[in-house]
Formats: sequence, structure tokens, C-alpha cells
Amino acid sequence: MAKKRSQENTKQKQAYIAELVRANSNISMNEAGKKVRSKFGTQLAYDKLREAFAGAGGKIDTRRGPGKGSKRKSAKKAKPAKAGPRKYGTRSPAATKRKQEFVAELVKGSPEITMNEAGKKVRSKFGTQLAFDKLKEAFKSAGGKVGKPGRRKGSRKHVDRRYGRRDSDRAYAKISKTLQGMPKHVVIMHVKGLVDTSEFNTREQAVAFSRSQVLAGVPVSDIAYYTRQPLEISVGI
Repeated sequence: MAKKRSQENTKQKQAYIAELVRANSNISMNEAGKKVRSKFGTQLAYDKLREAFAGAGGKIDTRRGPGKGSKRKSAKKAKPAKAGPRKYGTRSPAATKRKQEFVAELVKGSPEITMNEAGKKVRSKFGTQLAFDKLKEAFKSAGGKVGKPGRRKGSRKHVDRRYGRRDSDRAYAKISKTLQGMPKHVVIMHVKGLVDTSEFNTREQAVAFSRSQVLAGVPVSDIAYYTRQPLEISVGI
């Protein structure tokens, strides 16, 4: 618990404040408080300091806001009002007509010219471009071919994204597809010194084929039957 104020000590400090104000009428309340602390070792409570300072005729600064040397930033200066929207000059009908006539000449001289190329030539000749709507109007009227917007010239190379974007993903997908397409059942026969293989998707087909060969006179010892098994080694791709 904080100790109660000593009335006698407070009275001494307030009397000292009055002496400071009488000796220097321009002293600030803050400076007076510091002198009290320096003399008595402890400060005077704010309410008592203000009471003694005002009672002795001290000038209390009632201003608000940062003082000299404050770290607070000063208010920003108001920016000048923005200028209104830019005004453009009106089109010259005579200049537009000359440009459109020039576009017509370009199309007649080179029917394969594009509208973009024609617009560039107009700008190169007259120093200013022709408005898009007027350029398109003159270009089409002269028989120019207007392509579809956003369409690239020529067909794009088709890329199948079903197997992934990375080369390793596509390679793995290709190997998996190949393995899935390989026959699971293989019948191998030795016929007249040669090796003949027959592949089947089901075991029943392989057995039926082998039976037919035995009935046809092929020795059983010359017939071998295999089923495809998974490769039991890891292969890095």
C-alpha cells in the first residue's frame, strides 16, 4: 500500500513552488516540479503542484498538441486539388477522310494486308493514328479481311494434359499404358526348330489354343505356357 501524503511535507513543497514563481514569473509548471524533486528528493503530486503553481500566479499552458521537439509528426499539408479529366480535341473530318482514303488505297494495292499493318502505315504517313472504328470501317469497305479478335494465326500444337505437365509424369503414364496393353497369357511353341508365340488376354483363351494344338499333333513337350508377372525390381524414371 502507498504511504499517505505528509501534509507538512506537501505544504513545504507548495511554499517552495510559490517562491520559485515569485522569483521567476516565466517559469513553467514542469520546471517547477523538477526543482521540487531535486530539492526534496520526491516529487509533488500533480494536483497539489498545479494548485500551488496557479495560486502563486504561474502561467499554466493550456495548449494542446505537440510542443517544440515533439516526436509526433506534424499534420500533412493539404494536396492541391487534382485537375479535371483530360480534354481531347475533336476529330478533324477532313483528316479522317484522307486517312480512310489512304487505307482504301493500301487494301487495293495489297489485298492480303492486315488491318493492323494498315493502321501502322497510316500513323507513319500522317503522324497520328486513325481511330479504330474509322479504321475498321474503311478497311472493310475496301474489301480488307478482318480476322477474329484474339485468334492466333495458324493452329496451336495440341498438348494432351491428361498425363500431367512434367516429362517424368508423361513417361510414367506411357509405360503404364504399355504394360496394361501387354498380353497377360503367352503360349510358346517349338515348331520345326522355330519359336512361335501367341498372346491372349485370358487364361481360358490360352488353354483352348493349347488344347487345339495338341489335338492337331503338336507334342505337349513343345508347348510352354506363361503368365505375365510384375517386375520385382524398382525402376527409376
